[in-house]
Parts: sequence; structure tokens; C-alpha cells
Amino acid sequence: MVKLERAWTQSPSTMVLKPDEIHVWRVFVDEWLAAIPELLVFLSPDEQARAQRFYFERDRNCSIIARGALRVLLGRYCAVDPSMIMLQYNEFGKPNLASHDLALPLYFNLAHSHTTIVYAFTCINRVGIDVEYMRTNVEYEELAEHYFSPIEKAQLHAMPIEQKMQAFFAGWTRKEAYIKARGKGLSIPLDSFDVTLQPDRDPRLLACREDPKSVSHWTFYALPADPHYAGALALDGVCEHLQFWHLSSLF
Repeated sequence: MVKLERAWTQSPSTMVLKPDEIHVWRVFVDEWLAAIPELLVFLSPDEQARAQRFYFERDRNCSIIARGALRVLLGRYCAVDPSMIMLQYNEFGKPNLASHDLALPLYFNLAHSHTTIVYAFTCINRVGIDVEYMRTNVEYEELAEHYFSPIEKAQLHAMPIEQKMQAFFAGWTRKEAYIKARGKGLSIPLDSFDVTLQPDRDPRLLACREDPKSVSHWTFYALPADPHYAGALALDGVCEHLQFWHLSSLF
């Protein structure tokens, strides 16, 4: 696998998504709180209603920012006003563009955890992304026992104690990114496929009993290292050109 330099940089003034690239974006919720009134206008009535159903203000704000910034980025890629972006959802809730005038299909996905939101955009093929805040109060070994495959459990048990939590979250985000990219969510049992858990090595899909052929054409990538978060990206294909950008303003 090609070794990639992974680091977040400030977003460029112009965005061109080449056919062989993946653009990965990061948004910090706290940096976008002042933009919530403008972002709210971009959302569909359903998205606005969904946001208002959150009991806690922080969850409501995160929902508005996550969906609003998605429309801002899609608007840039499609060269239209963000309010003109039309989304459709499959039966498992994965969003796609309802229509666009781009020469190539645009695949995208988003995830958020705690105060961080991440997005992935590519023309290559299906893509999924996940990010998790590594909370120290999570019973990760109990979760692994319930959701991980026997091969993944064995990997985790073999880890030095000081690496186990990070290895769990590395594996969890890889598994989530894969099922999100497949567009079927948890209808794909998490223990029906195996991923590597080593946080300091390139992630890989080892086996998939639900779709054995997938191992030959799915590639995983780690997000830039962060002491508080784990993150992963899954692509149906291969990409050697990933860009990691931090989006800190509306325009």
C-alpha cells in the first residue's frame, strides 16, 4: 500500500475534485456556532424538523452544523447555492445527491462525534467515513466481546494493555466506515467481517463472510492522527491522492 502523508491543512480558496482524488474535510462544531442561523436556511424542512427534535442544544447545534456544512461543501462541488442541493436517502438512511450536472458521479459520506464532524467526497466509487471521540469511560472490551468477530477479539486480546483502547476505537471506526460505504448500515452484522486493529499501521479489510469478494477491491485509510479521536475511511477501490482539509468558515 502506498504510504500517505496525513495532516489537516486549511481549506484552499478554490476546490477541484479530480477523478482520482478523495477530499476529506474536518469541521469543529464550536467554530461554526455563530453560523447556525445561516446554515439553518440551507436545510430542507425535514432536516430542520429533525434538528429541532433533539432535546439537548449541543445535539441540535451539531445536527444543524453537520447537515448545513455538508450542503455548503456540496454546493461548492456542484457550483450551486447550498439551498439548491437536493438529497435523497436509501432505505438505510444513507444520503445521495438527487440530481446534479457533474460529469462524474459524486460519492460522499459524513460522520460526527463529540465536537468534530468529518466528510469524504470522491468520484472514484462508494465511500464511507467514521470518527469517534475516544472516551475513557467506555467499556470497550465489553463492546468488543459483543460486536467484534473472533479474529478481531483475538487481535484486541493480544494488544499491550496501554494500546487496547486505541486499538478498539481504530477497529470500531474501520468497521463503521465500511458498513456506511456499503450503504446498508447495521443490516451488515459487525461480526460478519474482519478488519485490522493496529492503530499505527495501514488499516485493511481481512475477510467478509457476507460478501467474500469485497476484500479484493475495498481499501481502508486512517484519518490524520489525533490524541483524542480515531477515524477511518473505506473506499470501494483504491486512491493514492487524499487531501485532508479543515473547514473553519462558511465561505
